[in-house]
Amino acid sequence: MRIHKGHSLLDFPKSFIVVDIETTGFDPSHDFIIEIGGVKVQNERIIDTFSSLINPHMTIDPFISSLTGITDQQLSAAPDIKPVLETFSDFIGDSILVGHNVHFDINFLYDNFEKHLSRALTNDFVDTLRLSRRFFKDAPSHKLDALASYLNIPVDTSHRALSDCYTALHLYSLLNDASTQIPASQKELLDSLTFDDSNPFYGKRLVVKGIPQIYSFEFMKAVSEKCTAKMSDVFYNSCDYIIFSHYTYKAFMNGSNSAKFEKAKKLVDSGTLTILSETEWCKMLGLPIPVGSPSSRTNLSAKDIVTEKTEFDETHPLYGKTCVFTGTLEKMARKDAMQIVVDLGGLVGNSVTKKTNYLILGNNDYCSSIKGGKSSKQKKAETLKLSGNDIEIISENVFYDMIEEE
Repeated sequence: MRIHKGHSLLDFPKSFIVVDIETTGFDPSHDFIIEIGGVKVQNERIIDTFSSLINPHMTIDPFISSLTGITDQQLSAAPDIKPVLETFSDFIGDSILVGHNVHFDINFLYDNFEKHLSRALTNDFVDTLRLSRRFFKDAPSHKLDALASYLNIPVDTSHRALSDCYTALHLYSLLNDASTQIPASQKELLDSLTFDDSNPFYGKRLVVKGIPQIYSFEFMKAVSEKCTAKMSDVFYNSCDYIIFSHYTYKAFMNGSNSAKFEKAKKLVDSGTLTILSETEWCKMLGLPIPVGSPSSRTNLSAKDIVTEKTEFDETHPLYGKTCVFTGTLEKMARKDAMQIVVDLGGLVGNSVTKKTNYLILGNNDYCSSIKGGKSSKQKKAETLKLSGNDIEIISENVFYDMIEEE
């Protein structure tokens, strides 16, 4: 468990470092980093870059060489990983890291920081893959190359770390632009709204932090203007309200630590600031909560997952077994994973009990309520296992290996 791994942010910081790595494979436990690239951005301007090959002391797969253009001859002359990581660590400092499917890069870097530098990589990060699924829903694919083609982003034909950083940076810029647009459906609602000076935000100063999930920031800003209020995304001491986006509010309420949260708490304690969630802001203005937004979603219940199959492979390791999931799965929605289990003749549950056979650990990095790297489900499962119950705690990747067994 990478318990000190930074938080995944739904935000568009103005200063950050785009990162990308090339590796000999896909598993940090036995594959190696062969190249690290980075582009440092400060106040939306590129100020520095980082690029270095790394000697893996092994022959790389021809597929990797063909994909990246990196040869064994180049790598044999490259420095070892420790001095490269030391320099890269100085380069990134405590900056927010940005990348496409950045969990892959972060996990490799985290494990190698622990192994070679004897410390964890704790930087928070922004995943453009996650953002692209929100803002470019109609794209045929959300892989970096496919998005580059879809959005007419010029790319280098070789998959080298630094060139991929520049592609991801261009994508990040387009995502930022897309986040400021008011969707047509919201424009229609906006045109219909009117407020008088009795509205709760009349003459007030508001700030929004995080990427809004119910309405776009530009919509919220336009509504504030109709309320004769001022709205910004810059946190200043004299604001009257701070509106946290759905996931930012969830992190705040669950005790996540960050400078903006600490600042907000001090202002609340002094009596000068009121904190609202997106949902509370909508309700105070009588705005509808669109179906499908986070605040309108009902909790997924295991009893709703059923199968139409009548014949099963009784030798499959999940047949007749009860599975419970915790955390966010990286490769599929939890509902889809639960459906696979019941289609294999297994059972799914909402909570860990003595009847649970497998607890599947998802990627907890999106859930700020997880403290110490363990969810309440995992802690209960560990207690049951120590008491002799037939329960196994497995990773998401092991689960995928199991469902692929013939």
